[in-house]
Amino acid sequence: MSGSKLLLLHGALGAAQQMEPLAELLDANAICFDLPGHGAKAQDDAPFEIERMALCVGELIKEPTDLVGYSMGGYVALYLAATRPDKVKSVVTLATKFNWTPEGAAHEVRVMNAEKIKEKVPAFAALLEKRHGNHWPNVMKKTANMMLALGQHPSLTVALLNAIECPVLLLRGTEDTMVSKEETLWAQSQIRNARFAELERQPHPFEKVDLNILIEALQRV
Repeated sequence: MSGSKLLLLHGALGAAQQMEPLAELLDANAICFDLPGHGAKAQDDAPFEIERMALCVGELIKEPTDLVGYSMGGYVALYLAATRPDKVKSVVTLATKFNWTPEGAAHEVRVMNAEKIKEKVPAFAALLEKRHGNHWPNVMKKTANMMLALGQHPSLTVALLNAIECPVLLLRGTEDTMVSKEETLWAQSQIRNARFAELERQPHPFEKVDLNILIEALQRV
C-alpha cells in the first residue's frame, strides 16, 4: 500500500481521531474520516446503518482507493467493495466481526449503558466524550441498536461477500475475544481474493494494538 491513497475507517464508538495514531505512522496519503453520526458528525440524529455509512464513504472517494477498516470500519469497507467496486482498490480489515446473530448481538450490547459507564468506567466515558462531545450517550445507544439490527439481518450477506472482487486481507489478533478465528476464516472462504492473517498477541481494542505490528502487515499487502 506504500505510496497509494489510503482511507482509514474507525470502529463502533470510534471516530477519526481513533485512527490518527496509525495515520501518523503511515505516509501523508493516509486519511481519517468520521463516519456519519460519529466524532464531529455526532449531532446527526439518523439511525446508524452500514449501508448509509458505506454510501458516505463512497461519496468521499473520487478514485479507486485502498481502505483499512477497524472492526465496524472493516464491515463498512467490505460493504462498499461489494456494492461499489469502482470505488475500492483493496480492503484490509482488522478485528471485524462477521458472525452476527440475535444472541451474539445481545451479548455485545449488554454493557452499553451510558449511565453505568459514567459510574463504573469514568475513563472510558471521558474518552467517548472527547471523541463525540456530549452526544456520546446517543452514539452508544444508536450503536447498540445497529448491532441488534445486524443480529437480525447482517448487512454483509453471502451474496455480497461473493461479489467482492478486489484484494482483501482479513486481520485478527490472536487475543481478540470478540472476533473469532473461525468466523474470519469463514468470511475469507466467501471472498474470492481474500487472505487471512493473525497478529500475534494482539487484542480487540484498537487502542491496545501494537501499531508497528499492524503496519508490518499492511506493508505486505
